[in-house]
Amino acid sequence: MPSTAAATRRTSRRAPVPPARGNLSRERIASAALALIDEEGLEALTLRSLAARLGCEAMSLYHHVRHKGDLHDAVMDVLLAEWELPARGSGSPRALLARLCDSYRDLARRHPRAFVLLAGRRFNSPAALAVLDHVLGVFTDAGLTPRLAARGFRMIGYFLNGMGLAEVAVLAIGDDPPPRAIVDRAGPQYPAIASAAPWLGPKGLDATYKAGLRALMDAILPDAA
Repeated sequence: MPSTAAATRRTSRRAPVPPARGNLSRERIASAALALIDEEGLEALTLRSLAARLGCEAMSLYHHVRHKGDLHDAVMDVLLAEWELPARGSGSPRALLARLCDSYRDLARRHPRAFVLLAGRRFNSPAALAVLDHVLGVFTDAGLTPRLAARGFRMIGYFLNGMGLAEVAVLAIGDDPPPRAIVDRAGPQYPAIASAAPWLGPKGLDATYKAGLRALMDAILPDAA
C-alpha cells in the first residue's frame, strides 16, 4: 500500500499550471487549488498563493470564486469528478456499493491532504448534489425506502470518512513499526496493546476496511445479493 508521502509525490508530478492571466475559469482555478493542496497541504491554500501559482492577481479570482468557502466547494467538485460512480443498475446492490466505497477510499489515498474537505464539508454545489443523488439512488434501487436509504448512506459515509481520515493519519507515519517496538513502548502494564500490536499498523488497514464494509453491508442490505 503506498504511503502518504508516495501519494503526495505522485500528485506533485503533475505538469505545472501555466500562467493564466486572461484565461481563468472556475475549473482551472479549482484544479490549481487541488494541486497546491496536494503538494503543500490545505493550510497553504490562500487566494494569494493560488493567484501566484496561476500567474494572476488575487482579485482576478473573485470573478470565478466568491470567497474561500466557495473555492473549497470548487475543489470538492474536482475531487468528486474523480470518484468513479458505477452506473445504477449495472450490477448487484452489494457489488455497486462495494465499488462506490472502494473508489471513494481511493480518493483518500490519491489526495491525502485534500480528503479532509470531502470528509468534513457539506455538498453545496450542483455537481456535488448530483453525486449525492446518484449514490442515494443506489440505495433506493436496492429496494430501501427513502428513510432507510438515508440511514444506510450515512452509516457508510461515517465509516468511509472515518476510515479515510484514520488511514491518511496512519500512512503519514510511514512503514509499520516493528510489533516488538510497539510492545516495548507500551510496556507490560498494557497487555491488550501487546497482544494486538501485530495488527495495529498500516498492514492491517485493508483487512479492517474489508471487514467493516462487509459488516455494514450485512446490516444495510441483508437480503441483497
